[in-house]
Amino acid sequence: MRALVIASIVVVIFSLVGCAKPTASLPTLALVNGTLIDGRGADPVKDAVVVIQGKTILAAGPRASVKIPPGAQVIDVKGGTILPGFFNAHVHGAYNEQNLKTWASQGVTTVRDLGTSKDYAPRFAFRNAHRDQPEYARLVAAGPMITVPDGYPIVPWGVSSLTVTTVDEARHTASQLLADGADVIKIPLESGPDFGRRLPVLTPEEAAAIVEVAHQRGTRVSAHVTVAVDLERALQAGVDDIAHMVVDPPSAQVIQRIVKAGIYWVPTIELWKRVGQGQDAHILENLRLFVEAGGKVALGTDYDGYDAVFDLGMPIHEILWMQEAGLTPMEIIVAGTRSAAYVCNLEKVLGTLEPGKIADILVVNGDPLADLNALTKVQLVIHSGEVIVNGSGE
Repeated sequence: MRALVIASIVVVIFSLVGCAKPTASLPTLALVNGTLIDGRGADPVKDAVVVIQGKTILAAGPRASVKIPPGAQVIDVKGGTILPGFFNAHVHGAYNEQNLKTWASQGVTTVRDLGTSKDYAPRFAFRNAHRDQPEYARLVAAGPMITVPDGYPIVPWGVSSLTVTTVDEARHTASQLLADGADVIKIPLESGPDFGRRLPVLTPEEAAAIVEVAHQRGTRVSAHVTVAVDLERALQAGVDDIAHMVVDPPSAQVIQRIVKAGIYWVPTIELWKRVGQGQDAHILENLRLFVEAGGKVALGTDYDGYDAVFDLGMPIHEILWMQEAGLTPMEIIVAGTRSAAYVCNLEKVLGTLEPGKIADILVVNGDPLADLNALTKVQLVIHSGEVIVNGSGE
C-alpha cells in the first residue's frame, strides 16, 4: 500500500510538470516502430515511441514528438502494436507461482483475486513475497469475502469466510481486513435464486458500512451478484463494481441506475459459458444493453472459480464473447486495461501508457483492432519496466 501511495504521488507530480523528467542513473529503454494503443480509447498512433526509465514511462507518442534520451536501449518492435499490460479483474487461484508466471508471460500483468478462505494471512504473505518479481503477474488481493453466517459462499460451497451480524461488526471486519493487507474488498449480495434456495445476505446497512470503510481507506468494493433481483442491493450499498453479469434480464431502469451510479460491470462471460446448464442464455444480451446504455465494463473471467477449464493467460475467449456482445475491439482493450485498472484501484499508476505511470507493456504482432486474436501473438512483455518476454510472437 505504501508503494502504491508513493507511486500515486509521482503521477500527480508528473501531471503538474507536463511530462516525466529523465534521471540519468536509471536505465532507459525506448520502443520504436510500433502502433500505440494507449488504453484510453484514443485513436491509435502510428510510428510511435514509448520511452521507459527504470519502472516508469517517460514518454509515449508519435516519433516526431518524442525525444529518445542519449544512451537509451532501443527496441524495434517491427510494426507491432504497443498496448498497456492487460488485467484479469476477476480470478481465483492466483496464489500460485505458475499461474502468475503464465499470466505475466502472455501480457496479463495484473490479476485481481476476488476470494479465498478466511485463513488469509499466508496468502497476503505470498502476494508480498512476489510483489517485486516482474516475472509474476501483479496480484491484487481481496482475501476472504465478508458475508453473514450461512450466507454465500459458505453456502452452497463451504468456503470459510468472514461473517458479520451487525453494522458495527461490518465496519470493524472491513477495517481489520484492510489493515491486514487486503487491496480491495468483496461482498456477496447473493440471495440464492440462482442456487434454488434462499440465502441470508448482508443488510443494506451492513453492506453500506463496508463500502464506507473501504472508501474512507481509499479502496474499492466488488459485489458478487448473479441474479437481477439482487442488483438493487448493490445499488443501495454503493459498490464500485459488480462481479458477474446477471443470468436473467435486468430492467432498463436498473441498468440506467447502474450506469448513472458509475458502477462498473465485470461480466465473467467465460464462467457462464463454461458452467453451461443454460445459464448463459441472457448474458451477451444483458451485456449489450448495458454497454449501449453507456455502462463501463472491466475484463474478468472468474478463472478457477468453478470446476471448469478457463483460459489461463490472455482471456481470449472472454474477449471474443465480449465482441459477440457488441463491444468494439477498442472498447474491449479499454475494458482490459484502463477500466480493469479502475476496479483494481490502480488506475492512477497503471492501465494506460502515459508519462509517470508504471511501465507494464504488451507488444503484439498484428493489429488487435482488426483481429482481436492478435492479442495472443505476444512479441514483447515489459512488467514494472523489465523485459520478461522478448520473442517473435509468430
